[in-house]
Amino acid sequence: MGFVFFSLAISTAFLACSWGLLVYGRALGARHLSERGSNAMAGLDAVEGVVFALLGLMLAFSVSGALQRFDERRQFVVQETNALNTAYDRLGLLGPTTAPELKAKLRSYVEARIALYDQPIGFDFLQGRELYSESYEARTLALKTELMADVVAACLPEGYRAACSIVVPSLNSAFEIAQQRKAATEKHPPVAVFAMLFSLGLAGSLLAGFGMAAGGQQSRIHMAAFAFALTLALYVVTDMEFPRLGFIRMDAFDHYLRDAYTQMR
Repeated sequence: MGFVFFSLAISTAFLACSWGLLVYGRALGARHLSERGSNAMAGLDAVEGVVFALLGLMLAFSVSGALQRFDERRQFVVQETNALNTAYDRLGLLGPTTAPELKAKLRSYVEARIALYDQPIGFDFLQGRELYSESYEARTLALKTELMADVVAACLPEGYRAACSIVVPSLNSAFEIAQQRKAATEKHPPVAVFAMLFSLGLAGSLLAGFGMAAGGQQSRIHMAAFAFALTLALYVVTDMEFPRLGFIRMDAFDHYLRDAYTQMR
C-alpha cells in the first residue's frame, strides 16, 4: 500500500499545483492585457504550441513505453510457464528411478516461485523498484541450486548423457527467464523523464491559464478538466510502471504458473 499512497500523494500535489498555476496564469494574463492592450497576446501562440506539442509527445512516448514494459512482464510469465512445462516433461528422459525425484523437486521449485509472487511486495522509494520477500527469494534460489546439482549428478552415468543434452538446456532456459522477470521489475524510465513530464505539465498549466485571460471569462469546468486530465495521464503512466503495486495489475496472468503446477501434480 506504500506505493499507492505515494503515487496518490504525488498526483494530488500535481493536481493542486496545476490548478494553482491555471489560476495564477489567468491572473498574469489579465494583468498583461490590462497593461498592454488587446494586442498583447499576439505572437504567444507559437510558444504555447511548442510547449503543448512537447508535452503531448512526452506523454505519448511515456504511455507507449509503459504499455510495452507492462506487456513484456506478462509475456515473461507465459514464457517461464512454457519453459518449466518443457523441463518437467524432459526430466522423464532420465529414467524411472531418477526422474520422479527430480520432478518432485521441480514441482517444489515451481511452488516456491508461485509463493514468491503471492507475498506482499514492498517499494523502494529511493531506487524506484519493487521489493520481494528476501526469505522466499532465498528459498527459491536454494531449490534451484539443489535441483541443478541433482540433475548434473544424474547425468554422470554414461547412459544418460544424451538425454541430459536436452534436459539441462531446458532447465537453464526456465531459470534464465526467471532472472529476466526479476530484471524486468527494475526497467523504468530515468527519474529525469518523470521530472520532465511533471515540469512540462505544470508549464502547460501556467500557459493554459495565461491564454484563458484572452477570452475574458474564467471557466472553472475547463480548468478542472485540464488539470484532471494531465493528472490522470501522469498517474496512469506511473501506475503501469509498477503493475504489482498499484491499481493497474498483472496478477491475473499468474494463473498460467498455477495451472502448470496443478498439471505437474
